[in-house]
Amino acid sequence: MRHIFLYFLTVIMFIGCKKEKHDPGSRIDIYLLKSFTTTVDQSTMPATISITNAVLDDTPLVSDRDIKVYVKATTTFVLREDIQTVIQNYGPDKAFAVTVDKQPVYYGRFHPFYLSSISFGLATISPLPLNNDELQIDFATIEGNSVLQQLDNRNDNRIINALKATNRLR
Repeated sequence: MRHIFLYFLTVIMFIGCKKEKHDPGSRIDIYLLKSFTTTVDQSTMPATISITNAVLDDTPLVSDRDIKVYVKATTTFVLREDIQTVIQNYGPDKAFAVTVDKQPVYYGRFHPFYLSSISFGLATISPLPLNNDELQIDFATIEGNSVLQQLDNRNDNRIINALKATNRLR
């Protein structure tokens, strides 16, 4: 009888307890762009490329839950799954956006290693099948060029704060 009483008491306590909703904070996702326009600003030195009229894909290429950690020094997302085999054939006709809560923080294009050009003003991902769970995002810059430094948003405060809040920043 005592066991039955303790069992019902435990059940009543679990039913009566309310779980607090945990706010996971801001979501970081990386989306492919369905469509976009690239423009070249010839007034900067060097000329810089930007993406305008961007339309995000319906689902993220990399969702927030896929991101294990972000290494700030190398601007590399370490992921839970293989990303390189997915993007291995992507070329400069494919672009992406790194978003916080579905709001784009910065845009970029895929830039395979066989291309000898340099894209100033845009972040780039070079598909490299060495570390399949890593996604490094690069940004071409010139030392002392303040215009390029201002355009580099890979370590934007919104991204860094969201990663700190979820203990995924390294």
